[in-house]
Amino acid sequence: MLQWLSLSFKFGGRLSKPASLSAPSTRRGPWLADWRQLSWTPVYDSVHPTAQRLILAALRNEMLSLRYWGGSTPGRERYISPAVVFQLRGRGPLYVAGYCHLRRAERVFRVDRVEISSEEDLIICITE
Repeated sequence: MLQWLSLSFKFGGRLSKPASLSAPSTRRGPWLADWRQLSWTPVYDSVHPTAQRLILAALRNEMLSLRYWGGSTPGRERYISPAVVFQLRGRGPLYVAGYCHLRRAERVFRVDRVEISSEEDLIICITE
């Protein structure tokens, strides 16, 4: 209960009430509905190689094959069409928002949990 009150106070009371206040929560930060209302700051340049590829795919309207090591099915291959790479309020971890063809819906993925798989990775170069 104390955790709920401190989060509610921190975010101006905009948080939706959790389903069960008696069950201990492992989540940190705001609930998903309120998280989506926070300001998203687009990122167009990054030193993170995965973020660079996601930004490029978003600008080119490409679909990518990737494995996402989070969510309800960690490690499952997904196809996404990235729309934007962003940070919440201009700081913290990078996220990518886009259309997930597996779930057939808009989804948000944390970039450091994304592993991009491509045909280029499957090419073997033999040099002498």
